[in-house]
Amino acid sequence: MKPECLNAIYNAYDIEQACIGEMKAHIDPEAFSKAVELLSAAPRIGTCGCGHSGIICQHMAHLMC
Repeated sequence: MKPECLNAIYNAYDIEQACIGEMKAHIDPEAFSKAVELLSAAPRIGTCGCGHSGIICQHMAHLMC
């Protein structure tokens, strides 16, 4: 494998790692708690999406079951 390919892979993971780390600062514990309470009390939860987001919605629906 070319070194450029490995560097591109490492750079992509470094970018993702930085983005995920930055997201921790944006979590509002009160809002998150309220969302969890609402979702856990809901009789049904609907998801929808098209293409890649549709696959994610199917996965989310599966996980919530």
